[in-house]
Amino acid sequence: MSKLKIGDIVSRKSYNSDILFKVVDIKNENGKETVVLRGICYRLEADAPESDLIVQPESSVREYNARINSKINMKMRSLQPSRFGYMQKKNSIVT
Repeated sequence: MSKLKIGDIVSRKSYNSDILFKVVDIKNENGKETVVLRGICYRLEADAPESDLIVQPESSVREYNARINSKINMKMRSLQPSRFGYMQKKNSIVT
C-alpha cells in the first residue's frame, strides 16, 4: 500500500528533484504500483514508481514557486521593449 496520497507534492530522485509534481492518481496494475504526476509549474505529466519519489515540505514548495516565478518575471522583462530605448529611437528619427 502506498504511503503517498493524491494531492501530495513530490519530486523524482532519478531527475535530481528538478521539477515538483502533484500526485494526481495512484494505479495498481498487475501488482505494480505507479504514481501519476502532474507538474505544478510546468505543463507536464509523468508517472513514476513510489520508490523514486520524495514528498516535499511546504517550505520547499514555496521556494520552488518563488524561483520559477522569478525566472518567468525576468523573461517577461527581457521581452518588453524598454520605454527609454523607444524614446531615444523616436527622438533620433525626428531630428
